[in-house]
Amino acid sequence: MGIPNGRGGLCSALALAVVLFSCATGNPYRELDSSVAAGTYEQALGIIVREQEDRPPLYPARDAILLRLDRGMIEHYAEQYGASSADLEEGERLIEAAFTKSLTLEIASYIVNDNTREYAGEDYEDVYLNAFNALNYYHRGDPEGGLVEIRRMNEKLQVLADKYDAGEASVNEYVRESVEDLRVEREPFTFSNSALARYLGTLFYRGAGRADDARIDLEGISRAYAAAPRVYPHRPPASLAGELAVPAGLARLNVIGFAGLSPVKEEEVRLIPLPLPFPNNTAKLALPVLVPRPSAVSRVEAVIDGGPSFQLELLEDMGAVAAETFKAKYSLTFIKTLARTITKTVTSAATAQVMRELDKQGDSLAGLLVGLAGRIATDISERADIRMSRYFPGYAYVGGVNLPPGRYTLTIQYYNRNNRVIASFRMEDVDVRINTLNLAEAVCLQ
Repeated sequence: MGIPNGRGGLCSALALAVVLFSCATGNPYRELDSSVAAGTYEQALGIIVREQEDRPPLYPARDAILLRLDRGMIEHYAEQYGASSADLEEGERLIEAAFTKSLTLEIASYIVNDNTREYAGEDYEDVYLNAFNALNYYHRGDPEGGLVEIRRMNEKLQVLADKYDAGEASVNEYVRESVEDLRVEREPFTFSNSALARYLGTLFYRGAGRADDARIDLEGISRAYAAAPRVYPHRPPASLAGELAVPAGLARLNVIGFAGLSPVKEEEVRLIPLPLPFPNNTAKLALPVLVPRPSAVSRVEAVIDGGPSFQLELLEDMGAVAAETFKAKYSLTFIKTLARTITKTVTSAATAQVMRELDKQGDSLAGLLVGLAGRIATDISERADIRMSRYFPGYAYVGGVNLPPGRYTLTIQYYNRNNRVIASFRMEDVDVRINTLNLAEAVCLQ
């Protein structure tokens, strides 16, 4: 059988059914995951220190961004806000540097796979690190620093669509020179506004006395919900209506409750039939898929001793944001992987056919062995890049209440679907003051 050329052969085979299966791999983060889920954050940081001293370390050098993001988030939960800011800011710097890496590394990922590159960060990680760094600055008594982080978060969201357009052009340029007829068909990207970013902006601007800026960000929440219904299928929190209408003589206490964990990636393998001689008659595609981590949390309640209690409402499904940004990039990853795999498979089959033709008897064992060796080499080299940060939360719940200024004891309780409390956080001497931002934060990563 000859090697197909042009528009008819290889590309027509792509219309055939594909075989899918998942590759089960061990989880090197199991101990760290357990410690984080249990809320023993100091212990989790100790595990990172210990594992980084091992060889190989849990986070090798090419995963420096992952180390900064994971450690920075755990430090935030451990209330080590200065250390968290240092890690998140360095992670952000490394992400920016990775984005401007030389073309040589980009070409290498086409030839082998994306694991050959330094981890460059997912877009939702780059966006959310600013949200948590804004909270770091608030807890450190620097709300102006927090506003800088919120503005950076919004700026990144506004340029995401352009980033994907540039990626699409790069992939299509490579594909045009390798496998004819393959083109990226990417869904329009509509997520450019985060309700969480706008909510934080509303609070920080209101606390700074910048009423007009606070109003603009509050209105931005409604626009975010309207523009991205897949991310925001739920109604905006009812408490938003009271954020800019604090009665004279009263102070506003806001509460953010984070819950659950963001999705992770797993490898999915697709076997695509090709019109080539055995053993090069299938192509192995190893692709990353996003897998949600369900949360045990059903609702979150804030209780003030001797005062009111109120439900926190879902503001943002952060896992849905991760899925939306991942989906926008997935088509680029798929086409690049497909083109790379077909190119390697065709090369292997062509080499094997040359060996057969050199054999005058037309039954060359050498040709079969060459084809088999090429198939094995291709399969081994094709591994999906499943690297991803593990400790961003999955959901953001918010609420607010107007109170006379003073000191309060606040308890934030997390309930499961059986209406049982699975986590409770008691905060004493919460200082609630007039004309400033009073913000309490809790997290349950179950």
